[in-house]
Parts: sequence; structure tokens; C-alpha cells
Amino acid sequence: RRTQCKNNLKQIGLALHNYHDIFNTFPPGYTSRNVTASQPASADAGPGYAWSFAIMPQIEQSNLSNSVNTLLDASNPANMSIVSRQVLTSFLCPTDPAPETFDVVDGNGTTQSLPSSNYVGIVGYANITSQPGMGTGIFFRNSRVRFRDITDGTANTICVGERKAEHKFMGVSTPVKANSTWYAAIPGVMRPAGMMTMPMMQEGPGSMILGHVGQPPMMGMPAMQRTPNTTNHIVHFSSSHVGGVQFLLCDGSTHFISENIDYGTFRSLGERADGNVLGEW
Repeated sequence: RRTQCKNNLKQIGLALHNYHDIFNTFPPGYTSRNVTASQPASADAGPGYAWSFAIMPQIEQSNLSNSVNTLLDASNPANMSIVSRQVLTSFLCPTDPAPETFDVVDGNGTTQSLPSSNYVGIVGYANITSQPGMGTGIFFRNSRVRFRDITDGTANTICVGERKAEHKFMGVSTPVKANSTWYAAIPGVMRPAGMMTMPMMQEGPGSMILGHVGQPPMMGMPAMQRTPNTTNHIVHFSSSHVGGVQFLLCDGSTHFISENIDYGTFRSLGERADGNVLGEW
């Protein structure tokens, strides 16, 4: 099962490389119109399509891609009726008993059913809700990251990582719902962040398709500095594999990263151009 998960990531890596060959850039983390890089997720207005939906033609899902009218928002009922029950096993880790779909409530109060994924793009060291357009990784709102922008080297930079549907790594009685999708960041979606110290904290739509390697201090809260499988925060990385999480690197290779990795090394892996020299990991 771990091998199948690894193969899923390798196929995603090949698709991303093929996409870059065509467009000379990686796909945007997700798309949003009429926003500046510094605006918060509350300014998102659609269409919302995710990096992983953008590579559908490269993973032999052209029929699915062509059936969605991208001139409309991702949340448009005509599009949702097509994708809401569309299960793609290539985006599911067989080790995680995740549901095939999950529900969210969008900014209009409409319940939307989304297809599940266990693989999310790396936004870097960033806040996915307050500044989703300012990632230091490969994928963020309206991003256009090219190979030449990855000055740390493609073999030293992760671009996609695993996430379980539920997090229960720290002492809470109820698991935190951390469901992800390959389809879109639906504007207006807000979900509990899963932080015990700030139970009212919520994360925006980017949390469904992206993950971070930490975030800066905010609102009196210290910086978040956690390794995989060690936090309930929904924007982080997790797996049902013992001891760590599978990641895809920008060179197309995969790497099983231990939950005991040095945090500084993990953060550097998630940033495309921080200039830090990595040791063994």
C-alpha cells in the first residue's frame, strides 16, 4: 500500500513535469480573479480551480477535464454535478480510510460535496488563509512558479505531500477533519483549524488543496513549527504510514520523510528559494 501511494505521487510528478513542458510553469495553486497577492482568502471570488485539476489531461483524465466548463466557477452547480462523485483512485492513498467524498459549506451557505484526495500542494512557509497569494513554495493562489524559480534545486524542494482525512496526533477527544480534494478551493469555505490553543481559529478554502511547512507568528500566536504527523492543524501533512509521510520532490522523485526530521530541514525543503544548505534527511 505504501508502494501504491508512492506510485501515485510519481504519476503526479510526471504530470506536473508534462504540464510545465507545455506551459513553461507549474499550475497555480488555485485560481482567483481580481485579487492581489497580499489579500486574504476572504477576497477570493472564484473560479477556484486547483493545481491538481489543472493536470487532469496529463493523468489521462482529459474527458473529465473537458466535461467541466472552466468559464464558469468551480462551484457552479453544472460543474459540481459532474465532479462531486468523481472518485480518482490515483489521488487516494490506499492506507488512509478516507471517505470518497466530503461536504463543505461555501460562502453562499450552500453545501458542496467534493471528491477526496490525499495529496496536497506545498505552499511553503506561509499562512494559507491570511495571505494565500504569498507562498514560498511551489503552489499558492494564482502562482506561476517555474523550474528556474526553484533556486534551491529541484532535488531539494518538495512540491506535493500526503494528508489524512482526519488528524488526531495531539490530545483531543475528537479527531480534526482535514479532508482535502483534487478539484478546487471553493470561495468562502471556512473550517476549524484544529488548534487546541485557539479553538475558534479557522482556515480558508486553500486548506483543502494546499499544505504548509509552517507559518509566521500572527495575532499574538507564535510561529507554527511542526514536522509531519505531529500536529492536528488541518493545513499540515499526515499519513497512515508508520513513522512519516510520503512527499514528491520537484525533480519527480519521491521521499518518505520521517516525522522526526529536524524542523529547520523540513521547512527548508518546503521553500523553493531560501538558500539554506540541507544536511542529511
